[in-house]
Order: sequence, then C-alpha cells, then structure tokens
Amino acid sequence: MAAGKRIKLLSALLSCVILLSGLVSGCSGLLGARGNKHDYTPIYSSQDLFNMIYDSLYRFEEDVFVETSTYDEFMSYWNDLDKQFALHSAFRERDIRLSRLEKNNVCRVQMHMQFNACGQAMQYLYAKNVKDYPTEEAREVGEALLAIKREIITDDMSDEQKVKKIHDYLICNCAYALDKDVYTFNDTLSVVENGLSQCQGYSEAFTALCLLSGVECRVISGNSTFGFGEGAHAWCQVQVGYIWYHIDVTWDDPIPDISGSIRYDFYLKGDAMMKRTHDWCPYFEECFVDYAS
Repeated sequence: MAAGKRIKLLSALLSCVILLSGLVSGCSGLLGARGNKHDYTPIYSSQDLFNMIYDSLYRFEEDVFVETSTYDEFMSYWNDLDKQFALHSAFRERDIRLSRLEKNNVCRVQMHMQFNACGQAMQYLYAKNVKDYPTEEAREVGEALLAIKREIITDDMSDEQKVKKIHDYLICNCAYALDKDVYTFNDTLSVVENGLSQCQGYSEAFTALCLLSGVECRVISGNSTFGFGEGAHAWCQVQVGYIWYHIDVTWDDPIPDISGSIRYDFYLKGDAMMKRTHDWCPYFEECFVDYAS
C-alpha cells in the first residue's frame, strides 16, 4: 500500500470533528429552551458516549442527547474518542456541533450531525425518517445505490454472498484516488460520480450497500500500521451469521488499478489477523475469528 494512501487521510480524520463548544450564552440558551422536549441519556464512560453517537449515526438521526455531571466530564470522554480515532466522519460532514446547558450539577449536551449526500440518502432509503430525498445529491447517490443493489443482489442470497458481491463490485468499479483531494474523494458520491475514492469512500459505499441489502455493517476508523509507515485509515466491520468480521475493501483493490483484479487478503478477517496491519480502539465490535467458508 502506498504511503500517501494513509498520510493524506490523517488530516481528514484528525479534523473530522470541529468542536463548536464556546456556546455558553447562545447555544446554551437554545438548548435550555428546548431541553424538556428530549430525553437525555446519562453516560458514565467513553464507551457510553461512543455507543450513543454510533447508535444515532446508524439510525441516521441528526441529534444525540446525553447527560453528565459536568461539561469537563463530557469532554474527557469526547477527547478520549477523538484521540483514539473513534469519531469517523462517514455518512456525515466533518463537524459535530455541540451545545450544552449546565444547571443543578447536571450538564446536558446536544450533539448535532449534518449528514452528507449518502447519509441523507440513507435517511430516506434505510431509516425512513424523512419523506423524500433531502437534496438532489442525496437523490443521485440513493438512485445509484439502488441501481447497484438491483444489479448484484437477489433475495435468495446468503449474507456472505451479498457481502462478496458488494466487495467485488466496488473493487471492479472504483479505483483508489491516489494523489487526489481527500476532501473531494472521500465519500459515496465520489464513488458513484467518478469511480474514484479513498478509503472512507470505499468503506461508506460498502456499508450503505450492505445495510440496504439487509446485512449489518459499520465503518471502523483507526490507523494502518503497514510497512510503509503509519497513517489514519478507515475500513469496515460486517456481520455474517451473527458474527462480526473486518473487511477492508480499499486494501483489496490493487494499486495501480488492474481491471478485473480482486484480492481477498482483508476479506472477513478476525482481530488477530487485522492487528498485523491495522490498529483501532477497543470501542468497536470484537471480531473473534476469520470467516470459514
């Protein structure tokens, strides 16, 4: 794998969250005015915060409401996730906006996620929490995802057959966007519009297609530790037969692109194998074994 494949992504994943937390008067007042309309879930650890964010992200809900004793406590959890690259920006724009209200030894925090074109498409197609595509870009992505699904997925397929079809399709129809702008070629829109993307685009498109095909899947973020040096990286975890596995579609796509060439070096692998070349925090799912076909 080329070193640029990871180095160019470091700045993107490091900047994936922009904290807009200096909001004591404006946003705190706004949250206070609306605070009684929402249930705030108490959290007591970084894992709790991680679960809240990711449950909302994959329900494609824009807002997360949590409660801690103090804002410092909340920020200790947040900074832990940020430091460990646990806050990937798949399906959403690069920032999560925060607003808070502290009163009577309780801190309530509202986190707002702005979804990108794929996230907006999934709001309509998968979560069904909007009545139509929110934007034309979302429509473009959504219709492209449905067309791919109709082309390669049938109802009688097993989960593993669906996963393989999606893995192979993306590798055959997308090339790694080497030396391209990481902010442009990092999502499903770049996959369907240009047939080019970087690791987050591969991972986001793979996850979206799996979810639309009835297969549980998540993007995982961390670092690659391959021989060419370390760098921020994104890949996937997918559930087959109630067991979670790692799958790195990006690294299974040869560079330079070779038409019809597909690798399975990082296809449905367990933690032990992936830890040779990947590093991630413990908040993601455990993957105990490699897939046995």
